Amino acid sequence: MSKIRLGPAGIPLGCIGGTLEGVRYAAGEGLSAFEVEFVRGVRMGTEAATKVGEAARERDVLLSCHCPYWINCCAKDPKKIEIAKRNLLETARVAHAMGAWIAVFHPGYYMGRSPEEAGKLVKQTLTDVLGQMRAEGIGDVWLGAETAGKVSQYGTLDEVIGLSAIPGVMPVVDFAHIHARGGGSLKGRKEYTVILDRLEEVGGPLGAGKRGWHCHFSGIEFTDKGERKHLPIESESPPFKPLAEELADRNIAITIISESPLLDMDALRMREIIASIG
Repeated sequence: MSKIRLGPAGIPLGCIGGTLEGVRYAAGEGLSAFEVEFVRGVRMGTEAATKVGEAARERDVLLSCHCPYWINCCAKDPKKIEIAKRNLLETARVAHAMGAWIAVFHPGYYMGRSPEEAGKLVKQTLTDVLGQMRAEGIGDVWLGAETAGKVSQYGTLDEVIGLSAIPGVMPVVDFAHIHARGGGSLKGRKEYTVILDRLEEVGGPLGAGKRGWHCHFSGIEFTDKGERKHLPIESESPPFKPLAEELADRNIAITIISESPLLDMDALRMREIIASIG
């Protein structure tokens, strides 16, 4: 189980300070991953990002970033596509400065179109962004297409796996989102087996090496339209222990970021559950 890293989506609850203090705090708790949240905009300069990266490396904390929520890679308005590109690039630049290896994003919305039509726009948007990233010398940051929790969003498991055909893009599984979108579909170990088998079918992301897969976990409240709000893992919606049991039998590297309202506390709880399995 040494290949499993756990950490919070943002600054731990008991931490006083910003991202730099948050990384130090999480490491002090024994956590080994940290997702820097730019969900409401990228507001960090290069100097600050460099300090965060140094603190993380010193403490063996694997960094990731989450792009702004309002990204829509398949918007109907070309101006909104340009905004999506700008936000992806801004996140990638800061991720590069701090040494974060992946920038997670929500692909977008169908907006009444077929998945195929929306998918073409997503792929073109990401191809354009990656081209600019390479032109700027950003070759160490992956774009992580996250599974979406609402039925109106582009982002089923198959759709984000399909995006990984683009060099530089990898799927990011949010187990709670899959659970919500499927109307409570993750009930036990066999459902997690199917998801992890699908990831292994497409192979580990080239260049990710020992970092392996990046995932999110929390409890979740949902309706027939999909996710409503994230919940602590004690909600058992979905249950975490069956996932831990499945991971115990697999020799894969994986990072699990807690998006629970309890953040680091639930990351530590997941660590306890994993340790109890052995």
